[in-house]
Amino acid sequence: MEAPPRLLNVGEAAAYLGVSAASLRKWSNDGLVPTYRTPGGQRRYAREDLDAFIASMREGSSEDAPVPRGGRITIGTPASDY
Repeated sequence: MEAPPRLLNVGEAAAYLGVSAASLRKWSNDGLVPTYRTPGGQRRYAREDLDAFIASMREGSSEDAPVPRGGRITIGTPASDY
């Protein structure tokens, strides 16, 4: 019988993705990254879910598209309304 896969805590999962723990928590809260909760309420992540998240982010991006760096982006509001 195979042992169940080991789940990663927030710090380990954030390091695995190369992001901050705060970013990972936000993505979890937004439903972008599946999370499991311990009876004490701590978050745990499966490597397979993290790999799927990375793959989905790569599929949704375009190398030709500009990447915003800071500031606020408002969708649907013409610049002339400011």
